[in-house]
Amino acid sequence: MLPAQMPPPIVSADEASQWSQPIKDRHGVITSTDGTCLFYRYWPAIGAWSGRSVLVLHGIGYHSGPYKVVADALNPRGIDVYGLDARGHGLSCGQRGYIGSPAQVAADIAAMVSLLKQRSGSKIYLINDSMGCNYALDFARNYGDELSGLILLAPAFDIEKRQLFQWNSLSLLPYFLFAHRKAVINLVGHRLDESSRDRQFIASRRSDPLAYKEVSFGYLLDIRRLVGNWKRAIAPQIRMPLLVVQGGKDNVVSHKNCVRFERMAASSDKQLKIYPAVYHTTLWDPETPKILHMLGDWISAR
Repeated sequence: MLPAQMPPPIVSADEASQWSQPIKDRHGVITSTDGTCLFYRYWPAIGAWSGRSVLVLHGIGYHSGPYKVVADALNPRGIDVYGLDARGHGLSCGQRGYIGSPAQVAADIAAMVSLLKQRSGSKIYLINDSMGCNYALDFARNYGDELSGLILLAPAFDIEKRQLFQWNSLSLLPYFLFAHRKAVINLVGHRLDESSRDRQFIASRRSDPLAYKEVSFGYLLDIRRLVGNWKRAIAPQIRMPLLVVQGGKDNVVSHKNCVRFERMAASSDKQLKIYPAVYHTTLWDPETPKILHMLGDWISAR
């Protein structure tokens, strides 16, 4: 049997809790301002706590579970790590195939940031993967004072132009024009092979029951709208420490706009780091241990 193109719908906090019973990671459910239940995971620091907490925002169609890879690297450095399932994803409530409005996205992240502050009053850093970068930037434009640092891993300002000219992309044009909410864009086919060098990750992503297998053009446009007019509306508002990381062989999102954003951001403490051999997926790659070590050093220095 082929895996479902989307994870099962979650309609209440009780249902989220029921589905999460087999999960070994520490986890919980909070409620956003509009009543939407949001599922999160928590991996506590090992040893002496550093006073730092990280919130991880996942990539396209994904969920928080696989981001334990971040916790495995940062927990031994005394850093608490949390992962949020975005609304409509994983075990969070919300309509599948929709991410919510920019205001809802910002409110969801604000609810998690508030939880972290209530628990520890710590320095809070966002680590964001691809789509998650758009979520983080939508939040940071108005709530940047809540953050001690912002890490963008392959931010999705725009897709690489070569993606637009693939024959299988052109064949989907009628759906873009006439049925833009139909899930027809395959996330686990050749695009997944082109996004990572880690075969184990690719196999796991394809079989993951909580991950989207297909998305619609409308879903992609919603993600893009989160960073609409980023040059004027977002970059001037990014004053917290900023780290932008991208693979040199990333064929998914625009290199040019990653470079532009780092240059245009208002932060006085900013850095762009390119790993020449890495593909789009920076957290599942042969060089991931080196990348995560660098992230730990960057956070610990701030």
